[in-house]
Parts: sequence; structure tokens; C-alpha cells
Amino acid sequence: MDLANILRDERRTSELQPLHHDFYQQAGEYLEGLGRDSSEIADRYSIEAQLIDEEFRGARKSINGLINLRIRKITKKVQLASFSSKEVAIKNMTPQEEQIYSQMLASVIKGKESILALLAPSQTERPLTDKKVMPQEYILVTMKDSVPTFVGVDGKRYTLLGGDLVMLPAVHAKNLCNKNLASKVKQV
Repeated sequence: MDLANILRDERRTSELQPLHHDFYQQAGEYLEGLGRDSSEIADRYSIEAQLIDEEFRGARKSINGLINLRIRKITKKVQLASFSSKEVAIKNMTPQEEQIYSQMLASVIKGKESILALLAPSQTERPLTDKKVMPQEYILVTMKDSVPTFVGVDGKRYTLLGGDLVMLPAVHAKNLCNKNLASKVKQV
């Protein structure tokens, strides 16, 4: 596994480069194999032992650099998606990176909504149910059309326009999708 070249290719562009879906598992197995090879050498000061140890350190450094670089690129995609009313294309992510993207995007959108709620709080709006009794599940949707302002089951005021990318309580997201006013964003 040539991790140094994979890292070099990743550095050449601002877009994520394609990796095999089980790349990180393969990289882990490669590092584990190098560690096993190193431990099986009797003479720790032999040239063979030193070469394997050097390859292990270089591979570990390359994989850490690759992870950090790809997470920076994913973070930029999250930032674009959270401020854009249009979907941001996400491709060439491993399943682990897709999970990072989805979690980061949901967190940024939820945080943004909580900040916006502080800017225009309403004293009359209250959740329809006690939050402690009913845990909230949120779904990421893209609005196909605008809908009138409404108060969600979470007590937040929602003003949604066509093209908006928003995290909604599951009950509202499902209703809007059923009425063909929104579409669920597929977690790639």
C-alpha cells in the first residue's frame, strides 16, 4: 500500500480523491502487518528491522496526514452545505467520512438554528410536548417549495423557502415529504 503517493495525490486538488470503500480498514491491516513483521525480527538492530520500522513510521505519518487533509475538505463541504440553500455534491467519501459529514452537517445546522432562535425569540411559543417525554429525531431535507411559517413540535418557528436545506423534526420532515414539498437528503 503506497500511502505516501495517495497522500500526494490528495494534496494536488481541493476535491476529495476516490478511495476504496474499505480503504481505512485496508490501511489498518497494512499497519498491523508491518507491526507484526517488525515484532518477528529477532535482531532489532538489523537493517531489515530498521527498514520495516521506518516504513511503519512513514505509513502512519501518511495516513494521519491523509485523514487530516480529507477532514479539512469535508469540513469545507459542511460549511458550504450549511450556508447554501442548494444541495452540495458529496462524492468520493468512504462510509466513515460520510458519517463524519452527516454528523457535522446536522450539528452545524442545529447550532445555527439555535443561534437564530436567540436572535428572534418568541415568548408565546412552547413545545407541544415535553422534550423529556418525547425524544426528538431530526431529518435533513431539501425544500422543493416554500411553506408558510409554522411552529414545530420542538417549539421552534420554521420559515422554509424552496431550495432550503434544513434539519426538521421527523414528524414535520415526513409530512412535507409526503406532500411533495420537500425531499429527504440521502445520507451517502
